[in-house]
Amino acid sequence: MNSEGQNEDCHPKMHVVVLAVLWLAGFFLFFYSFQLPNSNPSTQRVEIWQNIHFLLLELVDPVLTENSPPSGWVYFPQRLSILLTAGFILLGAWSWGHFILHRFRPPVGRRTLERHVFAFGVGLTALSLLTLSCGLAGFLSRAFFGGVLVFGCFAEFLSYLQRKDVDGPRGADQPVFNWSPPRFISTDTVFRSACLVAVVPFLLCMLLGAMLPSIDFDVKEYHLQGPKEFFQQGEVGFLPHNVYTSFPFLTEMLVLLSMVLKNDWYSGALVGKVVLMAFAPLTALAVFAAARRWFSPTAAWLALLIHLSTPWTYRISVIAYAEGGLTFFLMASLLAVGIGIERFKSDSDEQGGSQTKLVGRQFMLAGLFAGSAMACKYPGVLSVVIPLGAAVVFGTLGPKTCENRWSVPRRFAACFVFGTLFAIGPWLLKNLTETGNPVYPLLYSVFGGEDWSPEMNEKWKAGHSPDQHSLADLGTKFIDVTTKSDWLSPLLFGFAPLAFLWKKDRARIRWLWLLVGYLFLTWWVFTHRIDRFWVPLIPVVSLLAGAGACWCSHKFWERSAGVAIVAACLFNLAFITTGLCGYNAYLIELKAARLETAEITSPEVVFLNTLRLETGWKVLSVGDAELFDAEFPVVYNTVFDRSIFQDWYTVVRSNRTDVTPKLKSAKEFHQKLAEENVRLIYVNWSEILRYRLTYGYTDFVTPKRFRTLQEGAVLGNNLFPSGLREFDSLNDQEQRQVGTWAPELIRTINGKKYFVTAEIFPVGPL
Repeated sequence: MNSEGQNEDCHPKMHVVVLAVLWLAGFFLFFYSFQLPNSNPSTQRVEIWQNIHFLLLELVDPVLTENSPPSGWVYFPQRLSILLTAGFILLGAWSWGHFILHRFRPPVGRRTLERHVFAFGVGLTALSLLTLSCGLAGFLSRAFFGGVLVFGCFAEFLSYLQRKDVDGPRGADQPVFNWSPPRFISTDTVFRSACLVAVVPFLLCMLLGAMLPSIDFDVKEYHLQGPKEFFQQGEVGFLPHNVYTSFPFLTEMLVLLSMVLKNDWYSGALVGKVVLMAFAPLTALAVFAAARRWFSPTAAWLALLIHLSTPWTYRISVIAYAEGGLTFFLMASLLAVGIGIERFKSDSDEQGGSQTKLVGRQFMLAGLFAGSAMACKYPGVLSVVIPLGAAVVFGTLGPKTCENRWSVPRRFAACFVFGTLFAIGPWLLKNLTETGNPVYPLLYSVFGGEDWSPEMNEKWKAGHSPDQHSLADLGTKFIDVTTKSDWLSPLLFGFAPLAFLWKKDRARIRWLWLLVGYLFLTWWVFTHRIDRFWVPLIPVVSLLAGAGACWCSHKFWERSAGVAIVAACLFNLAFITTGLCGYNAYLIELKAARLETAEITSPEVVFLNTLRLETGWKVLSVGDAELFDAEFPVVYNTVFDRSIFQDWYTVVRSNRTDVTPKLKSAKEFHQKLAEENVRLIYVNWSEILRYRLTYGYTDFVTPKRFRTLQEGAVLGNNLFPSGLREFDSLNDQEQRQVGTWAPELIRTINGKKYFVTAEIFPVGPL
């Protein structure tokens, strides 16, 4: 191994190089042969190649049509307030993280990139937990949170001026910037500059995309809707109508913090999206730090480029999914565990108490990040807590000849568990207090749960569990995860297998591949196999791909790999700027963006916004829970919660689905609507149809029910004029369902059949 930390096999046999190049070429051809499975209309990857010059030119000089909304750099100043507030939060998180780490003193040098990665992780976790605590106490004060952030920045600045570099041993730690000459290019400056230039457009697209309103269903149903409701009611509490808001909400608390600082739920949500977008470059920095530490500077730069240029990284960043935070904390915990094991092994010959304490602190920090991953999303216990907790144990296990070989691992495992509980514990206590179940709504058969029932639990399990475990499906999903998924990059699994060609640290490479395999298998075995649930394995694969891309310094390989990297980056850049990766009107005027995105996802809500209800009046939504854009008070429930419409209309709430509920009289139901200040009932038949064919939906809600209420003068005539869809545009299954469940929703106009997608009924006077 040379002085730059490059792979020691600088001159492999020619046939090995040729085979590696043939593998790369074959994988690229296989990758680009696929059709994008989520595209509509159907799109082949080769079509992106055919239009790549137009797409890249459109990115630089977009063409505006006559009816397109106002857009351009002239509207960028509208975003300055969003950027400044998000930057303020991130600076405060970084400052508090450093301030806490200075007193915690893990064995990581202060002037290292690892320290900065850990500082962001600690700071963001601390701000999230602080927001949760204040929210539970009903103290969501803009002045308080602003003061906390300012104080953190000021305290860290003073601490920086006063302290000396005594935060821990340097050991293998490297400074933030290390300009060791890479192997791909003769001068490190050219190589480094090329990598930086390559990632800039991806980061810019992420940033501009994050400042746009979201069009994703889950985001508008609970990732942003939950913080919006907490902000509007001035506290964090149990929302029985939205079960998703009882999940651990680490990333959503950062959105709530943004709303409080902006004193507005809508603009605060855009700030929160930018804060969450920062998890992408932070994850890339963690990947960079790990690759530089464990492989080489060249591998680090390539791993960073591969991760940031992957379309999945872009997509997760602009949509505000919780996977961004989960992915970062997985990588931060992996890096922290790796450093802890290194420290333990390097000090194994002189295991003094102080050294053991330092290593214990490092594993406690790793546990904090693992707990934070679980606090982003329950699956974090599978993808982070369990595998990295096991790594702590087996990485510090004594030799077989040692009588007390388990004593040290038990001690370090306890440190890891303590850190984990510190991060996830408050969320478990919140649920335990509110529902009696610390992991509500999971494990109902063990803990039970307030406002839940066996029937609801079975429906939840059916909707969030895999439908089968055949080997054929395992093979299909393997192809999906490695090559077919819309938002993959060929650089990931094209280069990652070549990491096995490294001569040094093959054990580490095997362990990293074992983690990748574990993440894939647990996703396939335990989840309902939504594709974004396996996204956390991408930074680990990026780390391996960075090593695989520079496994040797042979010119033939370097040039071949360089061409592949440039080509893939150009393709990925063109691809993420299409509508295939989401809403991307990057420089649109923000008011126009708000209206346009609301029209895309919820035209009925846009219509309701125009009605301007009198103060105190509410809308009862039946079927639709994607209500973030609602500017009016609304009562709703998700598909997995009890139907509020059914509860209000029946005499006794029944948890049994096989019993026909006893109805209230029209007058009694009318009186209930008046007591709840409901002025309009909005029914989204299109959503109910979708649910009936997927998760299931109560048979109580039918068009006949509402016609009866109209006949009884409880409800007036439908106010929504646009709720029609051509019946022939429904697929065969949907047409059959409508024909048997709700034929009343089929209308014939001028000889053509239409399906009524939504209706809005005014509540009649008492």
